[in-house]
Amino acid sequence: MVENEERLTERSVSEREPAVNTISELPGKKYGITVEVPMFLAMLGISLSGTAISNIILYRTCVHSLHHDKAECQVFLGPDKSNSSRQLEEEVQKYVTFISTVKIVLESVGPAILSFFLGVWSDTHGRKPLIVWPLLGMALTSMMVVVYSMLEDYGPWWYVLTAIPYSLTGGFTVLFTGTFCYLTDITSTKNRSLRMTILEAMVSVGSVVGGIASSYLLKAVGNVYLLLIVAVLNVISYAYSNIYLRESLTGAVRGGFTSILDLLLVKEMMRQCFKRRPNYGRAQILLLTVANSLSIFILYGIVGLDYLYAREKLHWAMKEYTIFSAASTTISFFGSFLGVGLVQKILPVGDLMFSIIAFLSSAVEYFIRTFATLTWHMYLGAGVSLFKGLSAPLIRSLITKILPVEDIAKVFSLMCALEGISPLFSPAIYNTLYNFTISRFPGAVYMLSGAICIVCAVMLAFVKFYRWRAARPAYSPLQE
Repeated sequence: MVENEERLTERSVSEREPAVNTISELPGKKYGITVEVPMFLAMLGISLSGTAISNIILYRTCVHSLHHDKAECQVFLGPDKSNSSRQLEEEVQKYVTFISTVKIVLESVGPAILSFFLGVWSDTHGRKPLIVWPLLGMALTSMMVVVYSMLEDYGPWWYVLTAIPYSLTGGFTVLFTGTFCYLTDITSTKNRSLRMTILEAMVSVGSVVGGIASSYLLKAVGNVYLLLIVAVLNVISYAYSNIYLRESLTGAVRGGFTSILDLLLVKEMMRQCFKRRPNYGRAQILLLTVANSLSIFILYGIVGLDYLYAREKLHWAMKEYTIFSAASTTISFFGSFLGVGLVQKILPVGDLMFSIIAFLSSAVEYFIRTFATLTWHMYLGAGVSLFKGLSAPLIRSLITKILPVEDIAKVFSLMCALEGISPLFSPAIYNTLYNFTISRFPGAVYMLSGAICIVCAVMLAFVKFYRWRAARPAYSPLQE
């Protein structure tokens, strides 16, 4: 690859060409809370409703799709699990994984398309729409889920239709693009890693609180009112973002949906992301992007199977699973702050090396889960992967530090486009593998996840090598 072109820079645009840099920190907002609040509320809602809606879908699949007796299927609605119907459990799970695959694909089509356009679009029209629109879609979807949960005669396939507003407004793929671009605009290179880690931490806190509270709220108020609480949280999140958040891009021009689907936006994104750069700069960007996207590939593939695997392999009920999920997320939360706030300040460990460690520790956790037979095995895996939550924010932080500011949103757009495509294939691959191995080796999905994490670590190792090679001083031969 040609090495004599423009150099990856760690200087801001203001140092190189002040006229280009129209992105600046908002007055008085340098350390203020901004996008963390809606992200916390969104994840809180997801965690509160996750296992509850899973139980509803298991029950309605059992009754409406497989035509079993309601009394026989009632076991799926309770927070406690009975191990007396193992054969029925496997039959229902296989059907539910198919429904989940279709729903996730429907959820992902919109974000996959929009993510190709919105990153570059936001350089002109601002970051706030990329935050407000997905939150509106989540609020509408959660309201539809409430209505669905009240209509007991409707089968599990009707639930798939609730994904339409979420998909059309971009979902979490576009939301994360908007929030990370927003943080890039309002932070400096000195505090960017910390702010992005705080954002990931707020997502983790929402997940922990929701995971712990879900089983207790389910017992206290029931399915419908729990889902109604989630809908209210999503409405509050949308209202907060729409009213309180200020646009971070100076000189942003208002633009609606009609200005989004412009192929010139995709062409510009591709041109900037794939143009040749010195010191294997293009390879570095693509390796970082693919490694981060593969971690999302794992997330979308495994997220719908964690609970099913725990029920099948360890005979957990919803209560045991939510406690473990909360504990695992709490460990990751403290690991992230320990890594960025303490370890990086004491030891000379950069963003890239910490991301490699995060991927390797995640691989170890997945291998432990693969062969887990006791409850403490799962908690051991969570403890080993203390720093697993650092890979995504540190990769994004590194990208913002090595790219000119005008290219950051375009690379984030490519990254989120790949993340948006992942759910179109990941659930199908994971669910198919799980269905084929559920009776003999249900941990095969975790074995696959661990292997992918190792591949990601190798990719980042190549980036580390390229950056080390570029940083080596060039020595001249000795003259006699």
